[in-house]
Amino acid sequence: MCGICGIFNKTGYATERDELKRMCDVMVHRGPDDEGYYTSSHVGLGMRRLKIIDLETGHQPIHNEDESIWVVLNGEIYNYRELRTGLEEKGHTFYTRSDTEVIVHLYEDHGEEFLEKLNGMFGLAIWDARTDRLIIARDRLGVKQLYYYEDDKRIVFGSEIKTILALPGISREIDYEALSDYFSLQYIPASRTIYHHIRKLPAACSLTIDKGRPVIRKYWTLNYDDIKLTGRDAIDTIDRELQRAIKWQMISDVPLGAYLSGGIDSSLLVAIMSTVSTRPVETFSIIWDTESNAFDERSYSRFVVEKYGTNHHEFLVKPEPEDVMEKIVRGFDEPFADDSAIPNYYIARETRKYVTVALSGLGGDEMSAGYERYLGMKLLKHYRLLPEKLRAVLVNIIHSIPDSNTGSPWVERMKRFARITDSPFAESYFAMSSKIDTAGKPSLFTLEAREKMGLDYSTAYIFYALAAECTSPDELNQMLYIDMNTYMVDQLLVLSDRMSMAHSLELRVPYLDHCLVECFARIDPSMKLHGFVKKYLLKKVAEKYFPESFIYRKKMGFSSPIVLWLRKDLKSYMLAILNKKSIEKTGILNPDTVLRYVHEHLERKHNHDTKLWSIMMFMLWYNTYIDKVYDM
Repeated sequence: MCGICGIFNKTGYATERDELKRMCDVMVHRGPDDEGYYTSSHVGLGMRRLKIIDLETGHQPIHNEDESIWVVLNGEIYNYRELRTGLEEKGHTFYTRSDTEVIVHLYEDHGEEFLEKLNGMFGLAIWDARTDRLIIARDRLGVKQLYYYEDDKRIVFGSEIKTILALPGISREIDYEALSDYFSLQYIPASRTIYHHIRKLPAACSLTIDKGRPVIRKYWTLNYDDIKLTGRDAIDTIDRELQRAIKWQMISDVPLGAYLSGGIDSSLLVAIMSTVSTRPVETFSIIWDTESNAFDERSYSRFVVEKYGTNHHEFLVKPEPEDVMEKIVRGFDEPFADDSAIPNYYIARETRKYVTVALSGLGGDEMSAGYERYLGMKLLKHYRLLPEKLRAVLVNIIHSIPDSNTGSPWVERMKRFARITDSPFAESYFAMSSKIDTAGKPSLFTLEAREKMGLDYSTAYIFYALAAECTSPDELNQMLYIDMNTYMVDQLLVLSDRMSMAHSLELRVPYLDHCLVECFARIDPSMKLHGFVKKYLLKKVAEKYFPESFIYRKKMGFSSPIVLWLRKDLKSYMLAILNKKSIEKTGILNPDTVLRYVHEHLERKHNHDTKLWSIMMFMLWYNTYIDKVYDM
């Protein structure tokens, strides 16, 4: 695991090593073990390295035999041993034992199609001095991120936005459509970032820079057209492919373990790791030290520990989020409001004290339909089959519930449901996925900000485009495809990367092995959402490893008790940030709306935790990256 960066100077002047070092210095956390640079004519590559494979000879950048091709890699290539064997048989000579070196030789043989040979998580850059060509690329599922900036003189790229911002002359102009996306979803979907002139390279894409303008090419798309597997064939296929993916991702020359929340995904992961490991698996869990036990799954994680004999580390965390908030904000470089960043930050910090690599169960929900919103859309489909008069009666009943009772999240969901009963599929799913109801969202902004966003702009356009792009006519598969290309890649994977790498911990995600993901796409949708049983397929796989009483229980999720904190532990912190003077200074948020949310939440008239957390994280980002608007 590393951080990479680079500069392509269009005007032909030489890239200075000092520029690359400035970029690398702000991401030492991604690679505290080593640094490396390559400069030639108008191109420069830089990297910080966290040593995982080939601890002695894996120094980057790495080159081919005649030093005409150079590469820097962030991530891991899991099939590098098989690839190396084939390349050596063709006559290629290797000078390291690293996974990185296979890339330059694959490129020599296959050109830009080399990406299709790789199984791994990666952000990489290749400089081909023979053709004066620079290629940057991202893995198929987008586990690793890459950002780029272009102006008249140069193209700059890096593993994090901060590497680009480290250079002088980089514009921080806000992209207001991206800001609108953020307040709908709590994250910003690719290819936008909050900065108008900085872009995310989308997952499964390469960007080629040569004599012409940069060209983006998508080299992989998930296809649902193959024959659908069902029944025992589906269960056995996923079990077999999951075992393979986990075994491949356990390759490491440094200590390795796994996150264990006690949920189905992480428990199944640990069970399979235990069957292929020759020693007890190192497992890691956190427990919140709070009055409520609503977020405590320790009984389930301990069951897994006892059943599979893991070497378990359980961390009791006292909620002091104000101590880590600024570090979390600096980890993302743009507004990002998933409150599970807090538990992810803590578990990565504690896990790193014992291992350098950890495996995570992330991705199981998106591959096998584990979220409540999939049920919501199924209910909506059944609702539309009811007689029109009955539908009207039900909607009127829901709308008649007094606002004073909407402190309940279920009432809020019902009211949102009632507003989308006649909406098209993509619009309905966007509403189900949005964190802030679009009906009240405009009042959050000043008129000037709304005009800059574009009064007609809606994040729902992204959902429409992805639904149309999906090769399956089935609505569940379309939802999974949308989530894979938005929520998973731009929220969950960004979160896991930033919070783990903040502590120099490599986090791997076997459920997102692209061959396994392709198998999930071949499974009949009824095996994913079976009646009203979410994640049915993975639960059936888990029956091989766990009793049914353990499997078929209510999902909790890896989150923080933020609704409680905003009324207690974080109340004073929230009030210090969300004051009228500071809000007005941004010129973006409407202070009357924000202060109404604060008052109603503290008075328990409404549950505004998601809105308030999104606003707080925006204010923290604005104060850190744009202009100081408050003093703590």
